[in-house]
Amino acid sequence: MGKRLFVFDEICTGCQNCEMWCAFAQKKEFNRAYSKIRVAKDLDGAFDMPIVDCIGNEECPSVNEKGDPLCVEMCPTGCLVYTHAQDAYEKRIELHKSRAVQPLFKLIAPWKWPYPWREWNKGGE
Repeated sequence: MGKRLFVFDEICTGCQNCEMWCAFAQKKEFNRAYSKIRVAKDLDGAFDMPIVDCIGNEECPSVNEKGDPLCVEMCPTGCLVYTHAQDAYEKRIELHKSRAVQPLFKLIAPWKWPYPWREWNKGGE
């Protein structure tokens, strides 16, 4: 099976960058009506979930040099990932392990911003 878009919704902040850049990739216009991504919120507005209506660069006219769709490149937290299923599974494990060590990984993905993070000093030592 080939690459496709995966969503790590627990680190989505609801910024809607993916929506805007998807629309720009599709129609060269920053208009969410053209986007194949929608960021849905729960009734309380506390939970954000990107809903993606495509599988990746086969449909996306705008990809970077690594072959990632523009929405993945522009996602500030790393909650959108264009990869194979096994790699997505490994990234989810990496995220959960990293979250136990570094609290900032509750908001961002370690594969998006791998440095300058260091081990979190929990005891103030």
